[in-house]
Amino acid sequence: MSGSPNGSEGAALQPADSGSAAATDAAVESGSVEGRFVSALLGTTRWLGRLCLAAQVRAETVARETHEAAERELAQAREIRRAAEVSLRQARTALISLEVEKENLTVKMIRETLPLFAERLKEVLVIRERRWNDDVKRRRLATTGAAVLGLVFGGYGIHVWQSWEATTTQEWCLWNQLQSNGHIFCDLTIFKQSHQ
Repeated sequence: MSGSPNGSEGAALQPADSGSAAATDAAVESGSVEGRFVSALLGTTRWLGRLCLAAQVRAETVARETHEAAERELAQAREIRRAAEVSLRQARTALISLEVEKENLTVKMIRETLPLFAERLKEVLVIRERRWNDDVKRRRLATTGAAVLGLVFGGYGIHVWQSWEATTTQEWCLWNQLQSNGHIFCDLTIFKQSHQ
């Protein structure tokens, strides 16, 4: 056998003493085919051990790098979460600030418009009160005028009633005059008879 394609023979030939010791332990001569086989097998096992060790180191490196990458991503996620919490707090603060601003604007509007509204309402109430007072004044004047007219016409009526006979008598005299010696006389004997 000139050489194996995977180089196991070279690995078996390099540590001849360990292959020989294994061959001796197995009661096989190191120069025989079985000895070479055991040496090659042991070399391949060593090579496979180194390969497994390298794979383990590589797997550990990959695991460590993966763990570090996961830690970095976790740290980034934490930073993103913190930034999101800060943004959320800022948004809540802005919302509260907006609500406070809206309330302040409402209070300011009420403070500015309420006096105007009160003044306008006062003017309206004054106008209504003036109208009511004018209506009361007109009613009082009308009542007073009616009472005065009632008193005047009542007085005149009483006067006419009291002086009815005298007035009627005078009128009768004017229509039934008697003239004598340039004087005008009225015959009142008719009235005297009517009152008896």
